[in-house]
Amino acid sequence: MSDLQSASSSTTAIPEKSSKPGLQGRMGTTALVLTVLAVAAPLASVSGVFPVVIGFGGSAAPIAYLIATGILVAFAAGLATMSKYVPNPGAFYAYVTSGLGKRAGLGGAFLAIFAYWLMSTASYAFLGSATNRLIVHFGGPDIAWYWWQIIGWVFVGFLGYRNIELSAKVLTVAMVLEVAIVLVFDIAVIARGGSEGLGIPLITSETFSSGNIGIAVLFCVLCFIGFESTAIFREEARDPEKTVPRAMYLSVLLVGVFYAISVALMILAYGQNDVADVVEENSAGMFDEALGAYAAPIFMDICAILVVNSVLASQIALMNMLSRYLYSLGNDGVLPRSLGQAHPKHRSPYRASLVVTAMIGLLGAPFIFIASEPMDLYAKMIGVGTYAVAVLMMFASIAVLVFFRRNPQPDASPLKTTVAPMVAIAGFGLVLYLATTNMDLISGLTGGLAVALVILTYLVIVAGAVLATVYRKTKPEVFQRIGRQDL
Repeated sequence: MSDLQSASSSTTAIPEKSSKPGLQGRMGTTALVLTVLAVAAPLASVSGVFPVVIGFGGSAAPIAYLIATGILVAFAAGLATMSKYVPNPGAFYAYVTSGLGKRAGLGGAFLAIFAYWLMSTASYAFLGSATNRLIVHFGGPDIAWYWWQIIGWVFVGFLGYRNIELSAKVLTVAMVLEVAIVLVFDIAVIARGGSEGLGIPLITSETFSSGNIGIAVLFCVLCFIGFESTAIFREEARDPEKTVPRAMYLSVLLVGVFYAISVALMILAYGQNDVADVVEENSAGMFDEALGAYAAPIFMDICAILVVNSVLASQIALMNMLSRYLYSLGNDGVLPRSLGQAHPKHRSPYRASLVVTAMIGLLGAPFIFIASEPMDLYAKMIGVGTYAVAVLMMFASIAVLVFFRRNPQPDASPLKTTVAPMVAIAGFGLVLYLATTNMDLISGLTGGLAVALVILTYLVIVAGAVLATVYRKTKPEVFQRIGRQDL
């Protein structure tokens, strides 16, 4: 039986739950949405990603967010529909396996771990830098950024060891405060009319002809990272058949509309003629300064505190996602089975969380000695991580389309099983083409190093496929479980 055939036959029926103790929780739609949105770190995205999107997209930045929203709504439609017929936890790992087979599924799981590992490690550099600036701003000592990074690393590791309920409570407070400060900015700009008055930003044809809009869309995707993780928490969700799809749609739509409006108002706050110069000269401080100018100077102090809060919340969510990927792989026996054990008291993937904490520490440690400016490190690593996630989403879109071609479901709408994944494939395909041909702009590296990063991304997928092939010959029982197929 071929790999694809085995995927088809193993997903036509809902697998039975095993009696083995697993993860538990009572997360509702709100908790899932907050956990997902925290990965994107709304305030950190507004402060750090908006300037990049404006730099590439200019006045078309709001359009870039709407394009990204459209692609991801299509992606979410197919993924949410597939989740009803593939009720396995594991997110991309389970879905790619069900659609494209076990080799592709394990390759996708490895790519997800690679992408989130890079992004999480990069975000700790952001956390260290932002915390140091905050302490100095309020008259505290100017100490090396990595000490704050280490403190945050220990704190997040502790939360990951405990359980998702504790983390969700922390994320709820973080999300409310972050969204509130951005809303203060939005309302202040609307009330005062912007630098040149309110109006729809004018879009030039040059932005589209240069291809920069595609790169802008890629960085917009960064602001949506994590919405697919709703499926990872199936075992911890209340009524997952309803809450998981609902949380997917809400996450994408809330992020897309909120960011499209906010980035338009940031452009209007500085004026369409001057915003490009501000991005060039003061990208890191453009949101803070606009907030202080349009609302009140005290909001700059509040924002400095909440940026640290935002990045920390993102780290908590990324820890949860990474640990659950390792938990799934451990459950299947692909990685050591000890990783697939839940804590007897907290019902958390505690061993997987400890391994993730160690992985981040190992990858981040060398940069303590070689990165004098942590934000340079952040920009390079986050760009590569985002590219890897876009590749993963492309993979998953293809998997959804293939799954429903091989497993027709009379009660499923063709709009969701065929049209939506095809739209997502076309969208991600164009974005990835533009990103691949402009990897130097995304990663900050040039020449052979930029090419090597692209190759490395796809080699991670190959590594997973090769390991699956090895297991098929040496451990067929493990091979059969790849993709959470034997729960």
